[in-house]
Amino acid sequence: MERERESKPKEVGRVYLYLQHSPLTFSEPLLLTGTHTFGRFGTAIAPLGDLNQDGYNDVAVGCPFGGEDRSGLVLIYNGQRDLTARGLTLSQELYGAWASSSGLSGYGFTLRGDRDLDNNHYPDLIVGAFGKGEVSVYRARPVVSVEAEMILSPRILNPDDRSFLNAELQLDWLKGVRGGVKRVYFLDSHQPQHTGVLTLGHSRPHSCLNYTIYLRGEDEFRDKLTPISLALNYSLAPPPSNLDLPPVLNRYSSTFLQEQAYILLDCGEDNECIPDLQLSASMDRTELVVGDDNLVMLTINAVNKGEGAYETELHTLLPPEADYIGVERRIESLARLNCEYRMVNDSRLVVCDLGNPMVAGTEVSPTHTNTNEHKKINTHNSKSNPVSLSLSISARAQLDLRGVCHPSQVVLPFPHWEPKEKPVKEDDVGPQVTHIYELHNSGPSSIREAELQVGWPSRFRDEHLLYALEVLTEGPISCRSNTSLNPLGLQTSSVQDTPELLGFLRNSSSPHRYRRATSAAQPYSSKTLNCSNIICLRVLCVVGRLDRGQSAVVKIRSRLWAHTFLQRRNDPYLLNSTVSFRVTALPYRLQPSSLPQHTTSMGTLVLWGTPDVAFAVPLWVIILAILLGLLVLAMLTLAMWKCGFFDRARLPADDVSDREQLTSDQLADA
Repeated sequence: MERERESKPKEVGRVYLYLQHSPLTFSEPLLLTGTHTFGRFGTAIAPLGDLNQDGYNDVAVGCPFGGEDRSGLVLIYNGQRDLTARGLTLSQELYGAWASSSGLSGYGFTLRGDRDLDNNHYPDLIVGAFGKGEVSVYRARPVVSVEAEMILSPRILNPDDRSFLNAELQLDWLKGVRGGVKRVYFLDSHQPQHTGVLTLGHSRPHSCLNYTIYLRGEDEFRDKLTPISLALNYSLAPPPSNLDLPPVLNRYSSTFLQEQAYILLDCGEDNECIPDLQLSASMDRTELVVGDDNLVMLTINAVNKGEGAYETELHTLLPPEADYIGVERRIESLARLNCEYRMVNDSRLVVCDLGNPMVAGTEVSPTHTNTNEHKKINTHNSKSNPVSLSLSISARAQLDLRGVCHPSQVVLPFPHWEPKEKPVKEDDVGPQVTHIYELHNSGPSSIREAELQVGWPSRFRDEHLLYALEVLTEGPISCRSNTSLNPLGLQTSSVQDTPELLGFLRNSSSPHRYRRATSAAQPYSSKTLNCSNIICLRVLCVVGRLDRGQSAVVKIRSRLWAHTFLQRRNDPYLLNSTVSFRVTALPYRLQPSSLPQHTTSMGTLVLWGTPDVAFAVPLWVIILAILLGLLVLAMLTLAMWKCGFFDRARLPADDVSDREQLTSDQLADA
């Protein structure tokens, strides 16, 4: 009886085996316990003799009500050496060939064994069932016991001599299991595996086969350290169809043999290599700035001061934030290294082949180029000293506050325009004045949040100056004002941006921007109006993340309240708006000691001048004036002609002759 719990016992059955060491002297019993509840294990017990011809007797135990359907079964136990320590081994379970239709069959209720019924020199077994008129006869099959041996000659292969190895085997079988490259082949088939048939019997109890294998070229495989495992696996060939009772292999005999051969290494007489790998590394910079290009040149020097190091690899572990670019060869005389970038368990690894073998005295200096943003780089080899290199990380962002105003100056008064006492539309107030402010991140690092504040010249006492209509934004920025915009509810018009403003917006990412500030103002002696002497509208903006090269733009559109300035003629004024920003946080765990901030201003100049008056003269008036002018000129000419103004007076003829004679005499005297 066995108990599952203290209150619930179960009957499984048990057999006690006593071994006699001397006459009337028995050892402590060996226990055989059943596994089927109420299966009546041990109801029948029969000695079987030596079933498998291993020199130890076997036994059968009946369990007439065991099995899944409780129809009964018989269990075969094999004897063995040192039975006291290891006990009997269950080798087979026999189930009945029939089942009772009215109840349990009781198969295994009676057992008889240790009789050779078919005269094949193996004992057989008879099994009976309770209440049945039939028995089952089990004939023992012939058991084949095989002893195999594998001999290798030589066991150490020299790659330079192209050695051959004689064996009967499956070549380099561990490489096939692990997915590696086979290093040896059969000479006749150039394959790593061979299958043959051996015929054994009473007339030929021994057989020997010889095979020749060869080591492949060094350029065809890399592993020279792992032994070459040669495996032999044998089994019985399929029996002839006319064989009544085919034999079986002894289940306690090993059907698998393994031997090992080795590759001759450049490691002395003991063929065991003891390398002395030493590693050093350096970097070309000590600090990285977040957001910058951050090219890091990692120079590594690996030296072997011991015996040859086979399958030597240099492992460079990169942090997740680093990107591997490549390897540079600083000295052209050195051999080019073969490096490979791998992902191993979510780790970024650069593996470089340093030689196979890396002979004594070899020095290799690979140079890695990485884009890195991490505090530490680990470079290590499993047989060398690990080297750890550290970099300091900093975050820096340079922000430029730039702007433009249009128009830069307004000249009053306007011809044919007068302000209205009760304006309805924005055009009734005065000319449009627009200021645009841009916060540009020149990098290299990003910013997470910033505040931008604008002081807008809105009122002087109860009089409007620049009447703000709307605030427009572009980019990751949102704005609000301390008072409402367009408090009078004027009808706004969709005014297009001027070419100057459009050019400013298109080039918002340009590093060189037109910038207008108060200091560039103007050679006029003007009265400056700013937030220190007037009432200003406050516009507070929150700027989101700005990466390198990105900008946030604020545009304030307003109208100059002309009525206020027309009451103060001939006085120039400079209307200044002030703008400031302050970075509140960077998107990094590392924060700089001071965050960027700046304040600037720009203004619109109001001047006075003489307006150009243009008279509109009809065309017919001009033509009539020309015709009248021509008529007056003709009348004056006619009057002068009538008065003889154009007649010429002639001299008398005698006076002319005397004058000619006088002239001739004067010439003769000369």
